[in-house]
Amino acid sequence: MNRPGMKPLNKRWMISFRKEKKMDDYLSVGEPLVQWLAARGEWHKIAARCTAIECLAIFKHAKRASKLYVVIRGKGGEHSNFTESLGELLLFADTVSSRDVLGLAFPADVKPLVVTQIKGMPNNWKRLSKLFNCSYLFFVQDDGQVEAHEWNKVLALKI
Repeated sequence: MNRPGMKPLNKRWMISFRKEKKMDDYLSVGEPLVQWLAARGEWHKIAARCTAIECLAIFKHAKRASKLYVVIRGKGGEHSNFTESLGELLLFADTVSSRDVLGLAFPADVKPLVVTQIKGMPNNWKRLSKLFNCSYLFFVQDDGQVEAHEWNKVLALKI
């Protein structure tokens, strides 16, 4: 809060603070995911972009002319973390061609919460796959291990 005689909040600092938070999300979740995908040889990183709003990694398939766009979310297992990531995914779906695929990446410690929320919306979850080429859900552990799930098989996961 601003008190009389105090300087107003520096909005640029607030924006850079959020950007740094997203960069932390990328380093803790995105970078291990990039390394894991590189080790498998199927997808190669083209770019990673972290803004005050989202963190996105873009990969190109090794043999096909398709790309994988992954929205990366960091710590913070609150409901808005999941719903914001879905919103970001839909935002990117408008610019993605029909041959490209989309995915979400979360830290492994929010897996129970995310899967519970997904199971609460099974019809919408299936529609995302069909209409927007949503294909993968990744959970990244602190030690860099990655759990990859096909989009429609997430509904069958046991918590």
